[in-house]
Amino acid sequence: MHAPISSSGGSLPALTSIRFIAAITVVISHYSELGLLDLPTQIFNFIDGGRPAVSLFFVLSGFILTFTYRDQLAAKGNAAFYQARFARIYPVVLLGLALCVPTTIYLLNGDNPSLLLQWYALKSSVYLALGASLICQLLLLNAWFPFAAINQPWNGPSDSVSCEAFFYLLFPLMLRKMLSTTMTRLTLACITFLVLQGLLILFLQNFLPASRSGFLIVGLPLTRLFEFVAGIYSAILFLQLREARADRHALALKLISGSLAALVVLALWQPFSPVFYLASPLFAALILGLALMERPVINVLNRRVMIKLGEASYSLYLIHVPIAYLAYLAGFRQSNGWLVIVFAVAASVVIFRFYEEPLRKRFRARFARASLAEDIIDNQAGAMPQR
Repeated sequence: MHAPISSSGGSLPALTSIRFIAAITVVISHYSELGLLDLPTQIFNFIDGGRPAVSLFFVLSGFILTFTYRDQLAAKGNAAFYQARFARIYPVVLLGLALCVPTTIYLLNGDNPSLLLQWYALKSSVYLALGASLICQLLLLNAWFPFAAINQPWNGPSDSVSCEAFFYLLFPLMLRKMLSTTMTRLTLACITFLVLQGLLILFLQNFLPASRSGFLIVGLPLTRLFEFVAGIYSAILFLQLREARADRHALALKLISGSLAALVVLALWQPFSPVFYLASPLFAALILGLALMERPVINVLNRRVMIKLGEASYSLYLIHVPIAYLAYLAGFRQSNGWLVIVFAVAASVVIFRFYEEPLRKRFRARFARASLAEDIIDNQAGAMPQR
């Protein structure tokens, strides 16, 4: 069955589905690195270890937030937005950390220092580093610390969630500024921002050691901010094209086919490292094309099973490494590691259905009740007679 395509409402099923494609690309890459999958080198290099997939997440995040909150921010204010984002991301952050507890206990008490170094990048001051890493991950600050001893322990993939938290913090201000700018000026500003990000990456690559610059380029929120901005820009352009009510399907097909062809060439050629720097504008074009489609062409993206997997992709992203650790300790290797991938995908769907979504709704309901109570108190205070 296929999900309906919404041209005016809040549903863009193809964009939900590609989240799963991005997430499974990251999973395959990490499982190959962790010894659970025999992924050919050519494929691993083609997907660049899953890093462009994370870039796709950042671009898509900017697009979806703009599409969803453009009107809501003005009506409900920034506080409601921040509360909704907290309810969306934090429960699974906690779950991912909880799943890492058994592995951490094993590494601390087992006689395998090489595994502690390989997985957690720790060989000295272990307890201090673990404590600092845990605090940073709980506060969603780990992406700001370019140290393996902070980023790798516990749930390493959460550094991208740390980047997202920074993007969320800036989003209301950025959206207001970008919406108040003409499209021509906005386009020039985004091109300038892309160039500046490239110059920053070149500076880091040439003036810092590789052990430090690698973390800063891939994980530092400031070096990834353009990708989020590109998503906002793409969404603003989409909203303008939608309001024009012109025939958008031909344009959508050109954007999709052109961006996909360019992404394949870029993945094979890789003229610049990191590849995701050049891929992010192409991801913005791809997302814009998928959103503009007036009827499904890539039917698989509109199938309900793909949409369900896309909805569970955030859970998959944050549980796949903890599950990989446990599977490796249980004896899984390259010969049967594909079973772990199947389990992780199935577990993500269950977690989304029975943990992520229920807690998100519970948090948002609690925030709404608290906001309503504050409004009532304020109204009562304002109605009290003055003496």
